[in-house]
Amino acid sequence: MSISKEASIDANLDAAFKPKSIAIIGASNDLNKLGGSEVKLLLDANFEGPIYPINPKEEEIQGLKAYKSVLNVPNQIDRATIILPPKLVPQAVKECAEKKVKVVQIYSAGFSEFGEKGKQLENQVLEYAKKHNTRIIGPNCIGTYSPSGRITFVKGMSMDPGNVAFVSQSGGITFDIVNRGELSGIKFSKAISIGNSIDLEHADYLNYLNNDPATKVIGLYVESVRDGQKFFKALKQATVNKPVIILKGGRTEVGSESVVSHTGSIAGDYRIWQSLFEQTGAYQVKSIEEMITALVCLQNLTRYPTARVALIGNGGGATVLATDYLAELQLPLGNISPHTSKKLEEMGVANNGRNVNPIDLPAHELMSHDGEKFGKLVQLLTTEEEVDYVLFHINLVPFASYFNLEDILEKITHQLLQLNHTTTNLIGAFRTNGDPELEKIRFEAVKTLGENGIPVFRSFEEAAFGISILSS
Repeated sequence: MSISKEASIDANLDAAFKPKSIAIIGASNDLNKLGGSEVKLLLDANFEGPIYPINPKEEEIQGLKAYKSVLNVPNQIDRATIILPPKLVPQAVKECAEKKVKVVQIYSAGFSEFGEKGKQLENQVLEYAKKHNTRIIGPNCIGTYSPSGRITFVKGMSMDPGNVAFVSQSGGITFDIVNRGELSGIKFSKAISIGNSIDLEHADYLNYLNNDPATKVIGLYVESVRDGQKFFKALKQATVNKPVIILKGGRTEVGSESVVSHTGSIAGDYRIWQSLFEQTGAYQVKSIEEMITALVCLQNLTRYPTARVALIGNGGGATVLATDYLAELQLPLGNISPHTSKKLEEMGVANNGRNVNPIDLPAHELMSHDGEKFGKLVQLLTTEEEVDYVLFHINLVPFASYFNLEDILEKITHQLLQLNHTTTNLIGAFRTNGDPELEKIRFEAVKTLGENGIPVFRSFEEAAFGISILSS
């Protein structure tokens, strides 16, 4: 059963991501309940429009006037969130439809993923929504994050908008990508958990984001799609304009079986998905970590199909392994010009043209002259015509053993921030042994560099993978 084609999906999704007013059905004064935390998150995010808590047992919720039903609210409602037991959801949707609420996000679980009885509830929801062109997000989904709309489902998230959008059938993965993504330097335009997708589905969000000027990069977590042709068409259109990265859940037979119990859908033959990636040009990733790496790199770096890399770091063995890994990903080392080779020889780095690319130096030599040597080396590499990416990889443990690590990283960061990385991409890896003190110092440096468009990862493997995404 589908919603009327005459409905403007863009207008409905505008109401989802930047609503003028919100109703929370199942709102509570108890902050330990979902209905309580949902209201609190909106208040803390300084949502600019009216918030209407709906609870027939309360007169006031968290300082806001409460209503028994959306039908009692005197003003128009753009968006509603339903947090009720599943058996009460159809009636709540019916009232929202009668109120002409543009879009309803159903937080509640217990629908088709629970079997036939849940499927019947879904059918009732769709029947009521269809009558008034109310669109449904979910059910079985945890929320929406939209900095420009000042709405979030994660405590303490930045309200500074970015250009990365993420759409996911899994609430937990949405939470992971948004929360960990921000710590990795990703700034989101929008992120949404879409659950069972009984009405609005991935193709609808793709079409919307493809037309969204605020979104430059799109990430998807997909377990299943209801209309394969519609999805294929939307994906093919979107990838012409914007990079789309897909993490597919249910790639294996066992994983596919778990999809049924998660969203009540069938995952589909993964060979079909492989063909879809090839035909549309969408990027494929296979883990949350790879998704975050891809989003970070696509947000910050220029895409160069030639993907020629200059490698610099401390530790000969690590440099050998990094070189191997680049080769396995078919990422070539860039040629260094005779002029730069001579400069490197003068700096004591190259010897008769040897060890020009990759460059590996002991920690104390790399950081000599208060880090200026490192800065000059990287600057030289960024001027090379046949170098697209300068990948620096630094093992922080030797620095921590012999120097003041905090001081060293401040110098490295300072040197990197002086460089022009608009034509040659800078990407790096700071490695540690997991020591909490080292991790704390590392995090501050990575955060500063990330905020300035220089992504830094935990390993050269992650950084190299990010380059491979940009080159494909």
